Order: sequence, then structure tokens, then C-alpha cells
Amino acid sequence: MRCIASALFLVAHGLLVLEHITIGTALHGIAELFLAPWAIRHKAWDIIVIGLIFCVFDLWGTLRLTGVLI
Repeated sequence: MRCIASALFLVAHGLLVLEHITIGTALHGIAELFLAPWAIRHKAWDIIVIGLIFCVFDLWGTLRLTGVLI
């Protein structure tokens, strides 16, 4: 699951850079769902925190690109 999540993160961030916001954000969310159980089970709280930071960046970028934020 962790390897699949890592691959999804790479694809998702590539799509976000190419401004395919909807698909990139959806894949990022799916990757977080795949990674979170593994990280919690192994008490890898740093990975959870980094994932949350990336979620904030993705949300901010999505809102900015869609014109909600100026």
C-alpha cells in the first residue's frame, strides 16, 4: 500500500504542476488514504504531518487557481 501511495503522490503532484487540478487533487487524496493507515500503524507521525502540509498546499493552490482566493 505504501508503494502504491508513493506512486500516486508522484503522479498527483505531476498533474497538479500541469494544472490538472481535479484529477491531481483526487489522486492526492487517494494516496493519503493509502498512506495514513501504514503511517499510523508504524507511528510515523512525521509522514502524517508532511501529508497534512501537502494537503494544505494543494487546497491553497486549488482555491487560488480557481479564483476563489485572489
